[in-house]
Amino acid sequence: MEHIVFTTDSSMVLADLLRGVRHEQLFIVADKHTVGFCDKLLEKVDWIPLNVAVVDCGEENKSLDSVARIWSVLSKRGARRSSILLCVGGGMVTDMGGFAASTFKRGMRCIYVPTTLLAQVDASLGGKTGINFNGLKNEIGIFKEPERVIIDVMFLKTLPMRERMAGFAEMLKHGLLSDVEYLDRLLTCGRNEPDREEFLDLLKRSISVKSEIVTLDPLEKGVRKALNFGHTIGHAIESCSVMRQENLSHGESVALGMIAELYLSVREKGFPEEIYHRVRDFIKRYYPAYPVMEYADMLCELMSHDKKNDREGLNFTLLENVGQFSVDNYCSRELVMEALRQI
Repeated sequence: MEHIVFTTDSSMVLADLLRGVRHEQLFIVADKHTVGFCDKLLEKVDWIPLNVAVVDCGEENKSLDSVARIWSVLSKRGARRSSILLCVGGGMVTDMGGFAASTFKRGMRCIYVPTTLLAQVDASLGGKTGINFNGLKNEIGIFKEPERVIIDVMFLKTLPMRERMAGFAEMLKHGLLSDVEYLDRLLTCGRNEPDREEFLDLLKRSISVKSEIVTLDPLEKGVRKALNFGHTIGHAIESCSVMRQENLSHGESVALGMIAELYLSVREKGFPEEIYHRVRDFIKRYYPAYPVMEYADMLCELMSHDKKNDREGLNFTLLENVGQFSVDNYCSRELVMEALRQI
């Protein structure tokens, strides 16, 4: 976690990191919401940045066209490999900005300032960058860690509760991959004041869980597949939502995916039913419903394109217990349909 900086003053951290960098060699990518944060972020830097690429908001804009817009700004304004691309925003911005930086001139320097809880605990960590392609989530991408990730909890106070809960879904996943004590703290903690010390401790713990797994397996060849829990079905739900122009976020989709994949874990691995019911009830209480059975055939088709599949069947990370996971479990379409009905 050496490259992760926790702070309540990201402007001061950036001023230190950018000392000695000429203003024409700093480039910024932000979306139409987060571009408003940039002046405040750079108020302690003694020059005004001119090279800003603003992308449209929304998962549907995590596309090759948007990356081309970033590349165009970098190319026209004379960016070099030693230049810095500062990515300010949620997971869409860090995923796409990181991909643009890692491919421009075969790789330029990159700093993330994630402004959502989801980006802070998931998207900005682990080096995964990428874009959606042909309606498929993160179909094109590369592994590349940023130079720094600046985690400032003060951004979380600007988020509506629904967006905050979207990020909290990934923290729940980390709790399921960690231990019962941490999971219990997550299920009972106060989520209305994200700048309180209690929530900051949970945030740090969540980031630590992911970072430890990524360090063991940076290119997702083995143990890192644990982090895919909830994502095989979750990504399919998210892709379906995007294609149908419905308003379901990544975190909300993963939360629903965790219900189904916990059910598969009960059926296939003997995961404790009491914990399954507790987590399922929590998710159903705090996350939007989605009519998955209306789109069940589409969801199974989308799952079949998942990058984790390398032979027949649908590949899942399942849990034997809290903190005990099993990767590369192939489940039949019939059992998956049964799991979808639990949502």
